[in-house]
Order: sequence, then C-alpha cells, then structure tokens
Amino acid sequence: MKPEIDIILTTYNGERFLNQQLDSILNQSSKGWKLVIRDDNSTDNTKTIIKNYAGKYPDKIKLIEDNKGNLGLVRNFETLLKSSQSEYIMFCDQDDVWLPYKIELTFNAMQSAKNQYSDSPILIYTDLKIVDEELKTIADSFWKFHKISPQIDGQLNKIIYRNIVTGCTIMINKKLKDISMPFPPEVRLHDWWLAINAAKNGKLKFVPQQTILYRQHSKNVIGGKKHRNLLSVFSSKTMTGFKNLLNDYKMAKKICPSANLFKLILNNIRWAVLRRL
Repeated sequence: MKPEIDIILTTYNGERFLNQQLDSILNQSSKGWKLVIRDDNSTDNTKTIIKNYAGKYPDKIKLIEDNKGNLGLVRNFETLLKSSQSEYIMFCDQDDVWLPYKIELTFNAMQSAKNQYSDSPILIYTDLKIVDEELKTIADSFWKFHKISPQIDGQLNKIIYRNIVTGCTIMINKKLKDISMPFPPEVRLHDWWLAINAAKNGKLKFVPQQTILYRQHSKNVIGGKKHRNLLSVFSSKTMTGFKNLLNDYKMAKKICPSANLFKLILNNIRWAVLRRL
C-alpha cells in the first residue's frame, strides 16, 4: 500500500546533523509516510549515511540517484516534488529535529482543512522552536521571536510581501503541488512560492504548536538569526539582496499583477527593523 505522505528531503554536506534528523523522523508517532531523499552532490559522508539508513529501513527511506548534478536547494526540492505521487507531501531540512508528534499534528490539520475545503489546494504550516547547534533553546517560538502573526489565510496582499511560512514545517496536498509546478525561474524560496499559490487559489492553515527543533548554526541557508545591521538586509549574502528583491517581485507578479516593488522594499526594511529589536 502506497503511503499517504511523502516526506521530501534535500541534502548537501549535511553529515554533521543528518543522523539526528533521520532518527527523529523514524521516531514519529505516525507511520504512514515514506522519506524520499535526493543528495545534491555532497563531498562529505552525507550520501553514505543516507544509504546506510535506506538499507536498514528500505520500506521507509528511499534515495533518488540521478546524473543531474548539483541543482541547488530550490531545484532539488522541485525535482523531488515532481517525482512524488502521494496525496500529501511534507518538506524536510537536513539539520533540524522533528518532534515526535509533528506528522500526526500536521496531518490532522490537513484532514480538518480537507473536510472543510475538499476541492481546494491546501498548505498547512506550524510554529518552530529555535535551538542552537547543541539543541539548547534560543526561543520557544519562531513566530514570537520574529514578531510574526501566523494568520494569513485569504490575505494574499500580505503573503506576497513577506514570507512567514517556514518550509520545513509545511504539508501540502497534491492539488497545490499540481498548480505550483513547474517553479518559475525567479523562485528562490520554494515555501514562499507554494504559500503564494495557496493564498491565491486555496487555503493556508496553521498549527500553533512548535513541531520542529529549528537548529541554528554557521551553515544555515536561512535561519532564525536577527540582523544586526540594517544594511546587511540588502547585502549580496542575504535573502533580501537587491537582485533577490527583483526576483521576489517578478515571482509575486506572476500570481498577483498588482504587486508593488516599492512596497516590497519597504516591507523588507520594516522586517529588518523588527528583527533588530
């Protein structure tokens, strides 16, 4: 019997924390899932770790191997998303720890939303607990830490200017997958693209509980750190560099033609100020 849920995980040089993440998924209270992994040409022992787990748990863990090379985070997730045939899909990062009830809570929320909106594309997202490399608590709530209000269902005019959906928390249904593929070339945050599509064409529902230990370390792609300098928001090393802002604007325009670049810039400045407080 095919699992109802595919968990898709992209990896790249993640040997340091990968065992903890895989163990936390295997220890979930819910068992109706399969973990599908694509490694992005790691140069450390990441792939060996995955193969060991896949060999030990062949019914639960699958490694996709191809000759596509290094795709980068977003295109790697897109490749995995395209390969999934399950009704529900969850996204997973290589360096976090899933709390034991994460799948169960998220799936229950999805079923509740499905009962209300049976024909709709649906995205479910949750709060996170921010921790350091040793899993010591930095903040009990990611949303409170970043002064985020999670209630955005039906508010496309808000989500196009600020992504508050964290990819490693989400579950989507196949309907949302189908309308979101393929990713446009401007997309650099897969979770934002999915959230915008859900806001425009379906439903966004949140789970107030923290379901992940969201690990912060020196190699995070995007994490829970606060900016110390407002100018850093627009540096080439951050998610809100000018080139990235233009891509975000182009992405938003595809879904919402009224999207405004000036408003997007102002909102990023405002967010940077809040994150410094």
